[in-house]
Amino acid sequence: MKIKLSLILLAISLFYSISTQAQFGKMLKNKVKNAAKNVVKEEASTTTTSSSGASGGASKMPGSVPRSPYTEEAGNVTTSLKFLDPMGSVYVHTTHMVTGANYKEGELEQGHAVVIQPDYDLEYSWLVFISPKVLDGFAIGGTRVYEMTSGSYIVKHPADPNHQLEIGISGPILSRMLKVEEDVFILYAGQQVGGHAFNVPSYIVLEDLYIMNVIAPEEKLAKYSKEEAKKIAVEMETKLKANYDAAAKADLASVKIPAAGKLNSDSALKSFAKTEIKKVVEKDGGQLLHVNIESNDWHIVHHKITGRPLYRWIRGAFTEKLRNGKCKLQGYLLKQQYDGSSYGNTNFGGVIHGQMPYGQYIDCNNTQP
Repeated sequence: MKIKLSLILLAISLFYSISTQAQFGKMLKNKVKNAAKNVVKEEASTTTTSSSGASGGASKMPGSVPRSPYTEEAGNVTTSLKFLDPMGSVYVHTTHMVTGANYKEGELEQGHAVVIQPDYDLEYSWLVFISPKVLDGFAIGGTRVYEMTSGSYIVKHPADPNHQLEIGISGPILSRMLKVEEDVFILYAGQQVGGHAFNVPSYIVLEDLYIMNVIAPEEKLAKYSKEEAKKIAVEMETKLKANYDAAAKADLASVKIPAAGKLNSDSALKSFAKTEIKKVVEKDGGQLLHVNIESNDWHIVHHKITGRPLYRWIRGAFTEKLRNGKCKLQGYLLKQQYDGSSYGNTNFGGVIHGQMPYGQYIDCNNTQP
């Protein structure tokens, strides 16, 4: 027992503090720059004073014992669990080594909840995970997916085990948990895409997905290596990504090229517009796909005091294919200055910015009328 405890403490003594505000993959490439060296010291109590509180979770004032409002609502089922790898938590401004946990689960208004309680205080709702209704339809073979909504945890950095990583509920890193058996959970994280755009769940970039831990009764831990756990997590995120991509495609399909106006039949104006727009598009490495003139007639701008005509303008739309392969709908203006007796040569008035529907991505299949 003493040998086992010493090994755990030795592993934790290698942990160093680092920010989570970057992709795990980027951290691997950058060899974890600017790590703050806050070593967790070996102590009989396996605790040390932390320089910062946990991100998210209940309030942690000195001397207080955080309690979660989920305790009563989320049921009273508790089971003793172990971790595949050591984990840490910040509790009342102290960093604790967590060697095991209990959990409670039940239904909340937001969805089904799983509350993880650390072995050093089984009344403390350390990590709260919710499976919202929007995720209910994504179970694979009975596996249910949850998102962390409260708390933070500390693990070895997946890209550099000599450093530690504290993951909370803010920032670009999304932490999820899969319930693969009644009392077996896979904890993983990575950079998210979407943030629930298009009214569907976001997904974790597959190349940036890392298994943080497997949480289960000790006799079941051997069934789920990190390699096996990652296969399950990748399958889930692949399903979520496909759903997100389908929603994004449907959203793109709703973007259409504005209808052409009467001036679209003016071949000289149309030719001039194409020439000028092509210069702009190709300068940025894109490809011009379609140009039209939306206006039925010229819009005249007058001097505010004298009322004398200053210039006139018309508006049009064009579609382009960007260097990254995506397509965009853009708008443009053509202008003619008034010289006192007539309007002069046509000038390119530039690309329209900050005005819908221009500037939106469009399905590449819809770039021609």
